[in-house]
Amino acid sequence: MQEPVIGIDLGTTNSAVATVEGGRARIIPSRAGGRLTPSVVGLDSDGERVVGTPAQRMAEDQPGSVVWATKRFLGRRCTPELVEEARKLVPFPLIPGPTGDVRVNLAGKVLPLTQVAAMVLGELKLDAQAHFGKKVGRCVITVPANFDDNQRSATREAASIAGLEVLRLVNEPTAAALAYGLSTSFQGNALVFDLGGGTFDVSILEVKNGVFEVRATGGDSTLGGEDFDQRIVQWLVAQVEEPLREAVSRDTSSLRRLKVAAEAAKRELTQKEEALISVAALGDYTSANRRLTGVETVLTRSFFETLSEPLSRRCLEVCRTVMQDARMDPRSVDVVLLVGGMTRVPLVQRLVADFFGRAPSTDVNPDEAVALGAAIQADELVRQSGAALLLDVAGQSLGVGVLGGRVKRLIAKNTQVPVVARDIFLPSRAGQAEVRIPIFQGEADFQDDNRKLGEVVLRNLQAGQRAENQIEVTFALSSESILSVRAVDLRTGMAEQVRLEARPSLPAPEAAKLSQEQARYSSSQAWEDARGTEEKLRKLLEKGEKLARLLQRSAEENPSPEATAAVGTVRNLLDTGRAALEAGNSEQCATVTRQLTQVLSGRPA
Repeated sequence: MQEPVIGIDLGTTNSAVATVEGGRARIIPSRAGGRLTPSVVGLDSDGERVVGTPAQRMAEDQPGSVVWATKRFLGRRCTPELVEEARKLVPFPLIPGPTGDVRVNLAGKVLPLTQVAAMVLGELKLDAQAHFGKKVGRCVITVPANFDDNQRSATREAASIAGLEVLRLVNEPTAAALAYGLSTSFQGNALVFDLGGGTFDVSILEVKNGVFEVRATGGDSTLGGEDFDQRIVQWLVAQVEEPLREAVSRDTSSLRRLKVAAEAAKRELTQKEEALISVAALGDYTSANRRLTGVETVLTRSFFETLSEPLSRRCLEVCRTVMQDARMDPRSVDVVLLVGGMTRVPLVQRLVADFFGRAPSTDVNPDEAVALGAAIQADELVRQSGAALLLDVAGQSLGVGVLGGRVKRLIAKNTQVPVVARDIFLPSRAGQAEVRIPIFQGEADFQDDNRKLGEVVLRNLQAGQRAENQIEVTFALSSESILSVRAVDLRTGMAEQVRLEARPSLPAPEAAKLSQEQARYSSSQAWEDARGTEEKLRKLLEKGEKLARLLQRSAEENPSPEATAAVGTVRNLLDTGRAALEAGNSEQCATVTRQLTQVLSGRPA
């Protein structure tokens, strides 16, 4: 039987994993019992990893041992500007790694963010393996449409550490549209408004006969639910009594309590007009003579919308830009899909309805659509049925830094990918034996206003006049918007080996070590999960036996072919389950566990 493939939504706040079974995309439940896995990672007092819901609970008592919302910093260079940006969002500091990558301190242990992401991905992989009862290795992972080349490469690096083979990275809005289009047979222009925990994307797709063609995309990589939470947190801090306000604003434990309260209030306001916020034990926990205080207040939906107004305005600015790029009028959109937990907020739904002149669709689950679309794409890549073809675009422009501090654009934003572009450049002066060509991503004309991805380094040039050393630089942007660069000295006709030297990837020995650690953990955890499935199956067999006796009695009292078939179905499952336990067949145990759970709960298979 073919190895299963999965789709993964690696989110800022929550992550999800899905697969296609029986022709339908389905969310794979976590081993903890939920449909979503909080993107929270911690280390307990023994130095053992804790991921997901258990880590979320641990954060209440040990905030210094837990990190969350790290996706926003994944693949970024750890600059002073980024550290300052992070300080306003999360209470844990960012630490630079040896290649300029971002790291965090967890309970005294410094971890690269790619390892943190790998821990979340590894947990989702274990959920899938427990579901199928066998190893899972291939997947499609979604990323924000506005993720740059470094962030996409870091996502792949994290997947590699987690022991996953990435068939393709897919933009989150595209995946959501795919899930919607295939489930509703939709054709026309779809706009995906994706406001998640850490990023905001807007994409317009033309859907026709199974072809999902992105016409334009845009977004804000520093806008998401975490920012709305922080608006509430800042308001709460301002209400702390003056002598302790500064201490509370710096204290990790206090800020974590306020963050939890802010998020809970925001959720409550999706259903109610006001939310009571009561947070105790706020103060400076690093002080031996600490004083504690608390905050008790009421947040109304109206005032929350006032607090959020600057963020709402940024959302609409992105919508306007994307509509202009697509050369479309907002009312020419046939359907608007809301994706991401923040789109449950009434303010967001009202903004979207007002801007596009239509109520957004409620046919997709905003928390699950991206993972379901990733699973559909993974299944399509393996089966190649032709049911869906994705034609995506470059989320940001790519260019080369030239004299005068400007950027010469080679690939424009919204160019269909994959694409290859090339141009000729000259050294800055005569006699150079080496040139460094900076690569930038972004829409600004000047280098300082774009994000530098790295430098192409071309060495061993033959010294000569500037015009004699023509260098051809070729950009190749893959279907998942990962960039490769090649440079050729046209004077000699020889191509030099080049690399993006500033790309903040992990040193190879460290990446290999982390992969080995993850593999050991996964192997140990998979064994425990298999024993857990067997124990669950034994309990289900007991319940199934009672159900079989009830069905048998009913069939004897009211004979019918349907009643006899129902008894036979349950009896066959019980026999198969007992045989699987006796043989130690993990895959069969997992299959029967799923089927018995469905039968006993009355849910369709």
